[in-house]
Amino acid sequence: MSKVMLAQGIGIAVYTLELALLLWVSQSRYKKKYYVPSKMLCSVTFVVLAIVFALVSHHMEYFFGFFPALCFCLLGDLFMGLYQVGRQKRNLTLGILAFMIGHLCLLVMLFYQSRNMIWWNVLVPVIAVIMLVIMRKVASMRYGKVWPLAICYCIMLALMLSKSTQLMVQKPGIASAWIGIGGILFFISDFTINFIYFYKIKNPIWKRWVHAINLVTYFLAILAFDLSILYGAM
Repeated sequence: MSKVMLAQGIGIAVYTLELALLLWVSQSRYKKKYYVPSKMLCSVTFVVLAIVFALVSHHMEYFFGFFPALCFCLLGDLFMGLYQVGRQKRNLTLGILAFMIGHLCLLVMLFYQSRNMIWWNVLVPVIAVIMLVIMRKVASMRYGKVWPLAICYCIMLALMLSKSTQLMVQKPGIASAWIGIGGILFFISDFTINFIYFYKIKNPIWKRWVHAINLVTYFLAILAFDLSILYGAM
């Protein structure tokens, strides 16, 4: 068994167990006490996995392109986790800002891989912003003072989605496939955030399901980006 396959198998197994623990904690009576530590365990692990995958595959330049984005995602996880258990608006704002910087770092990496802008990179953000505005009006989303940040974040997220899927199509390969999958899952995860933080879901069962979907898609998205490091630059 090659070092790449061994690292991939062990990494996925450990990460899956940690994610399962986080899901259990998020739905249990221990959430207030253990949610942040269990979430940060997953976050630290996706940074460690990126480092291990880079060392195993020797794709160091590719790794350093992703590393700043991963660090800001880890920081965003901390603030969002604190907001989940404490509901302090300051943590929500800091979390959004951390993820915005993370997305900016990720965009720099993606544009380094493919510098050309195409119609898809414009269409997806435009559609995403229109959808956000409609959701705010129709579903009475309560963004309050973070509405300008939400618009900026939406544009950056949609641009990341368009660029990651563009790479998947224009530069076929294992690494670009993982990047495309990561971009799609990241977009789905952040779409659900609207219903977690800015909309009051009355049905507790639906609320738990939305939160679970958010966590699973987010952490699998980061895992997909990590796995792309194993298979190198495109």
